[in-house]
Amino acid sequence: MKRLTTCVLMLLFASLTFAQSNFFTPTIYRGAMDPDSTKDWTKGWTNWNPATTNYGTTNVTINGGDITTNTTWTKNNIYLLNDGYVYVTNGATLTIEAGTLIRGNGKGAIIICRGSKIYAKGTLAEPIVFTSGKGAGLRAPGDWGGIILTGRGIHNLPQGDTAAAEGGIAKPVLGAGETDGRHGGNNDEDSSGIMTYCRIEFAGIPLTTAANSEINGITFYSVGRKTLIDHIQVSYSGDDSYEWFGGSVNCKHLIAYAGIDDDFDTDNGYKGLVQFGIGVRIPSNADQSGSNGFESDNDANGSYRMPRTSAVFSNMTMVGPLYNGQTATVNSNFQRAAHIRRNSAISIVNSILSGYPLAGLFIDSRATNSHFQNGNAVFKSNVIAGIPSGWAGRLASNSDTLGITTSSAVVAWILSGQTDTLKQSNEINLTRPYLYSNPSFVPMSNSIAKSGSNFPSGTTESHNSFNQLIIYPNPASERFSISFELKNSNSVSIELIDLTGKIILNRNAQNFSAGENTTDIEINDIPQGIYFVRISTAESMVSSRLVVIK
Repeated sequence: MKRLTTCVLMLLFASLTFAQSNFFTPTIYRGAMDPDSTKDWTKGWTNWNPATTNYGTTNVTINGGDITTNTTWTKNNIYLLNDGYVYVTNGATLTIEAGTLIRGNGKGAIIICRGSKIYAKGTLAEPIVFTSGKGAGLRAPGDWGGIILTGRGIHNLPQGDTAAAEGGIAKPVLGAGETDGRHGGNNDEDSSGIMTYCRIEFAGIPLTTAANSEINGITFYSVGRKTLIDHIQVSYSGDDSYEWFGGSVNCKHLIAYAGIDDDFDTDNGYKGLVQFGIGVRIPSNADQSGSNGFESDNDANGSYRMPRTSAVFSNMTMVGPLYNGQTATVNSNFQRAAHIRRNSAISIVNSILSGYPLAGLFIDSRATNSHFQNGNAVFKSNVIAGIPSGWAGRLASNSDTLGITTSSAVVAWILSGQTDTLKQSNEINLTRPYLYSNPSFVPMSNSIAKSGSNFPSGTTESHNSFNQLIIYPNPASERFSISFELKNSNSVSIELIDLTGKIILNRNAQNFSAGENTTDIEINDIPQGIYFVRISTAESMVSSRLVVIK
């Protein structure tokens, strides 16, 4: 059994290394927030009370139709999307000035078509706000459509570059060149423009009673990685807050607040990278289809079509509706922090998943299970808390494979990946995640999330010093060994860090040769508890959990 666990650890570590790129910012902490509260990236531009905000009166009405030439919306106007689809098409760019307010009714929605762009570059002081057209106190999820970006990236739908966006957004194919509302192509480097410091409130509507006929808060259809998406807050969405269908767009600093359905939904071969995200659920808001933090499919049929859905999410803080394990006042449609199913192979690392009633991680299908066990997908260095009945991980029926055959085996596998499990959500010790009117997700001084992340490759794969790391025995009492493989000879420092972030043991840099190396650490004087071992070179670092028993 010990040999099997070691092999799984090595495989997960290798997979995580493969997933790194220049996009990721290495952190020591887990979750979305630096323990230094002065670095709280939610401050200054977010709004946690949009239902009662006094937005001004609109003076420019947009009744749908096409924008075919470069157009600018200015902050001295307040725009109303009046129950119609606005297509930015014909290669045009829609520029929205920082500080601009756009309100929407009914099916009002903005659709950025392939070849066209949105340039919505808000700022910390002047975010761009897309919100409900209704008055204060009257707003609700689904008051208007939402934001839809379509691109020429790669997806796995059989329709190729004629794939239609959900909900009747795609215009009928009437002739050559009629492609509005359709997506796909072969260019993962495509750009649909820029969206930074934007708030999207009360969007997301079911357009018909048919399945898959919705607009989300913001939807990405085959959007390429040259699109810039950073500092976006989606609040009170009537469907998913964010959904990606194929493509490769990377995103940072995303907030999903008080949505109805899923926070982060991935489908049809989406393979982008997402770092620093927050999902917050209020106990009353959930969807009859079942509401999750993450939901992910390869496609609706769970097929083996390529590219496979393989996005990587790092440093996410998922705050479900349960704080102390209570269930009486929580909407019964809440389900799991992460429901990974239908042959998906997404990875979740360095993240916090808390407060969902049915599971932390729910693996659903043999194919999905096999991806986690063979390293195509990674679940590592996370914190799971506040899941009733200890269901940190669960396995759907008929999903057994590669020796992982029961939910108890899933939990053991999760723990082998340096993931901590806590009984109640408040044991994570974030500052005030459940003060919905003024939350803070910053780890407090005694938070387990202050350390324990796993970023073996630093800022770029070429700077990754380590190929593998094994700590054994673990738990340990008097001593433990660290086994690691170096790509090249290097000077390596080793530190032991407690849960407050204090370095309690520091072995100064020593030279090690390329290849496999092993060194022993004495811990006779170290009290019982949970620690983190961090090894580093000048180029990169990696940390792993250690349990000390006496």
